[in-house]
Amino acid sequence: MSKTSTNIDQSAQVSDKATIGQGCHIGSRTRILGPAKIGNDVWLDANVTLYGNATVQDSTYIGADCIIGYPKRQDLEKLIKDKSIEDRVSGTSIIGKKCIIRPKSVIYVDSTLGDEVELGHNVILREGVSVGNRSLIGTNVVVDGNTIIGKGVSIQTGSYICRKSLIEDFVFLGPYCVLTNDRYVMRLEIELEGPNIKKGASIGANSTIMPGVTIGKGSVIGSQAVVTENIADNSICFGVPARVAKHVPPSWKNLLEERYKKASNRS
Repeated sequence: MSKTSTNIDQSAQVSDKATIGQGCHIGSRTRILGPAKIGNDVWLDANVTLYGNATVQDSTYIGADCIIGYPKRQDLEKLIKDKSIEDRVSGTSIIGKKCIIRPKSVIYVDSTLGDEVELGHNVILREGVSVGNRSLIGTNVVVDGNTIIGKGVSIQTGSYICRKSLIEDFVFLGPYCVLTNDRYVMRLEIELEGPNIKKGASIGANSTIMPGVTIGKGSVIGSQAVVTENIADNSICFGVPARVAKHVPPSWKNLLEERYKKASNRS
């Protein structure tokens, strides 16, 4: 445990139900609304807002203007009626140890980030999102609700991850990839079905993955591809629509997995 005292700016608003560890910095105009749990050596920069049962674990940095535990729609409706937000936010949000959450990111309630997760600027994680240890989610990425992202994943700038997506460990998504979940674009009543990106797959920039498609383990999708059907493990494909061209050479490695293992050995 840190032996240094916690610094809370005089302009900050901290609920008497919140618990704050040692060695923390609570910046100017930051609001902790409700029974939040803040670990040791946490840095909350200026104008951060924590709603409800938010947990921020040790040695995590949260940049200016971030929101943690943003309420669901029904809780916002209660806010309008009751004129108060404290004790009105249902669910929890958990930020693991040694995370970096850059300014102006919004993490909704019922989301969980593992340890050493890193977010760029202006990232939005909707309710029910889970992110595994040491994953990186780049600037301006939007991850819609009930999505699972594994460990050691890298999602680059501007990508959109639709609701009900499954992204397994050590997946790479290049800039501005789009995952979709509605085959009939709001013309038929159907159950939404997000893509499943299997362990170690890599998807090039500006690619589109259609609803319900599975990208096989270790596969590589070329930039600007439109993937309309399942792709077998260890395939290389590209084009519109994407077609398999060859298999991934045995000499190719998954650098994300290698780096994850090296980091685990150091810790």
